[in-house]
Amino acid sequence: MALQAQQIVTLATQIAGAPGMASQAGQLLNSILSDLCQTYDFDVAKKVTTITLATVKTNYGSGPYTLPADFLRAIRDDVFFTYNGIAYPLTPIDLVEYDQFPQQAGNLSFPSMFATDMSQSPPQLFVWPPPNAAYPLTIRYFSQMPDITTPESSSTVPWFPNTDYLKTRLAGEMMQITDDTRADNFLARAEAILNGYLKMKDDASDRTATVKLDRRRFTPGWAKLPNTKLLGF
Repeated sequence: MALQAQQIVTLATQIAGAPGMASQAGQLLNSILSDLCQTYDFDVAKKVTTITLATVKTNYGSGPYTLPADFLRAIRDDVFFTYNGIAYPLTPIDLVEYDQFPQQAGNLSFPSMFATDMSQSPPQLFVWPPPNAAYPLTIRYFSQMPDITTPESSSTVPWFPNTDYLKTRLAGEMMQITDDTRADNFLARAEAILNGYLKMKDDASDRTATVKLDRRRFTPGWAKLPNTKLLGF
């Protein structure tokens, strides 16, 4: 059975020999959970949002569009708009590449690429080419999971399912505060537990693997042929 946040804090502080430091342990537990979100992609942290692309936006509709405040990373091939019942996926590109694209009314078309600006709060999304009509854009993404309010007294079960890792990692972090010589050993044990969990978290043994290539670079041979009807090719 999964442990509650307060139970993890209590066990970790007892193991670390720091029962009077529950508040600090609660802060560290939230820090550990945040670090997991920032570093790894877990299905439990997946979310979905919908943005309506519109030509009335800045840059002829290229953006910026506001993303959810908890947005971390878009899931590849899960950013798409639908037109007449058909899904059109967008290819992710760097913001610096998007900045070099021309923004002109004559370029309006079906968007095929998107870029995100994570320096803004909340993050922003840009698409290219600019849309020639209003399209609903579906975005599935990995999110920054919310902190637990006062974990040291909370009955909330942390979103990360491996409580053995959380307990061991938290105990090791507390040992660093108390200058306990066991700290490195506990942190190493926690890393081993996490590595074992990560090996199976995306187990795809029941599905065939697919190699995915950049649509902009790998296209049918005829698509790369020069346009003989256009002077100056």
